[in-house]
Amino acid sequence: MKKLNVLTIVIVLLFQVNTLHSQSDDSNYYKDWEGMWYEVIDGKTNEFPSFVVTKSLYDSSYEEVWMQGKGGHYGKAWRAFDGRTKKWDFAWISTDGLFQLWEGKKVDGIWYIYKYFVLDNGEKVLSRQAFIVNDKTHMTRTSEHSRDEGKTWTLRFTENFVKK
Repeated sequence: MKKLNVLTIVIVLLFQVNTLHSQSDDSNYYKDWEGMWYEVIDGKTNEFPSFVVTKSLYDSSYEEVWMQGKGGHYGKAWRAFDGRTKKWDFAWISTDGLFQLWEGKKVDGIWYIYKYFVLDNGEKVLSRQAFIVNDKTHMTRTSEHSRDEGKTWTLRFTENFVKK
């Protein structure tokens, strides 16, 4: 009976450790996010960074400064893992007067940010973006939209970045 009790305790502890480990994996999804990211277009790396990422208030939070070319708009973003909801969310503010809150959702192992927009014609469109860190220095950004509440997606653009 003692062996059975000990075995039960060991199994329960192993399950709890695995559960905690999988939760921490999500909070580390962007562990290589800090740095200066340069867009790569047709195999050529831009001379100036498109955005710069620094740590924010805690380990799983980041502040991003986006530069949109010469004379373009600037933006700031905050990307953070919420320990209560267990998801990555995103806030955006830019010099062209935008303030947006995006909700994070994990799909097939990739964290996306989602937001509804209402077009000028009154149509409601769901947008999502993914910032997929391929390795420590390469990232792919995708932007898609859906006109059927997320049942199907249309690719808007894909961008590739390298961190220096």
